[in-house]
Amino acid sequence: MPGMQDDEHNDFASAAMVRLLVRAMAAQGLALPAGLPAPAALAGSHVPLDCKRSVVQAVLAQGGPALLLNLARQVHWLQGDPVHRALLGAGDIPGLLARWQRLERYVHSGHQVSLLSQDPGRIGLHHHARPGKGGAPLPPESLAVLGVLLGSCEALGTAGLAVQLGLGDGSPALPLAAGPEQAALLAIAMARGQASHWTLHWQPAAESHVPPTPAGANPQAALCDALPWPPLAHQIARRVLHDPAGEHPVHALARSQGQASRTLQRHLAAHGLSCRSIATEARTRAAAQWLLDTPHGIAEIGFACGFADQPHFTREFARQVGMTPARYRQAFGAV
Repeated sequence: MPGMQDDEHNDFASAAMVRLLVRAMAAQGLALPAGLPAPAALAGSHVPLDCKRSVVQAVLAQGGPALLLNLARQVHWLQGDPVHRALLGAGDIPGLLARWQRLERYVHSGHQVSLLSQDPGRIGLHHHARPGKGGAPLPPESLAVLGVLLGSCEALGTAGLAVQLGLGDGSPALPLAAGPEQAALLAIAMARGQASHWTLHWQPAAESHVPPTPAGANPQAALCDALPWPPLAHQIARRVLHDPAGEHPVHALARSQGQASRTLQRHLAAHGLSCRSIATEARTRAAAQWLLDTPHGIAEIGFACGFADQPHFTREFARQVGMTPARYRQAFGAV
């Protein structure tokens, strides 16, 4: 996931990328690099830089850039990871990009994906070094990030998805189906230094109003139901719990309830509540469930539950619960 670098914040996103690639390699019977940590070690928040690069090099050695791109697209191998849930909670490609960029900021990634241009059904992107964070990503690193973004777009059911490598509209579209043509175009793009510039095309969905909070079987959605809140507050909490990683500004929450922002805020204030306090309570309860029920890293749980960064997660969780996430897991976790 966000780029691989020597920065001290070699983060959980990179570990998630390794998990994805290792699982995809194993499914295809490919050889894993020697000295790869045990699966339990890969379940944490980060892995050593050498480990990450050895996995990428192992993929390149066995199938070249095309194999790397196509393995990274197999985001279903991250099913169950908090990061997977957070990214695929997006409703469209711009929403996915916004979540990806928030993930990069969350982990202080040395590399970032920046928006160069945007039109309906078209978005131009550049994968590059964050200012003051060192060298540019290597071409294989950029291809791996592109693969995850493409795979996430595909998992969202994006219609008419296509991608061009390089700057300008004159570049040929990269075939999404694996084969000689895809491999040849990738080789050309790598040779020309175009692996870090991408243009995504898709068929935009018709605009619609904010849908009602889904009523599907999502046990997390009921985490705030026992609180002595008015029905309106419970509706807001359920919306946040359906997608804790998403942004939930007041105007969007008000629109989902058919109210003006000031009207909603006034109704909540009458009960000593606010949209922010409800969202924080909901996110804290979601995080507590992840902490107790899964072995996932604390950093990635904080991201998946919508906190701005790990210090913010630790601070808010301790304020709500009375102890830090780590102490809470140690005291009450069964995993």
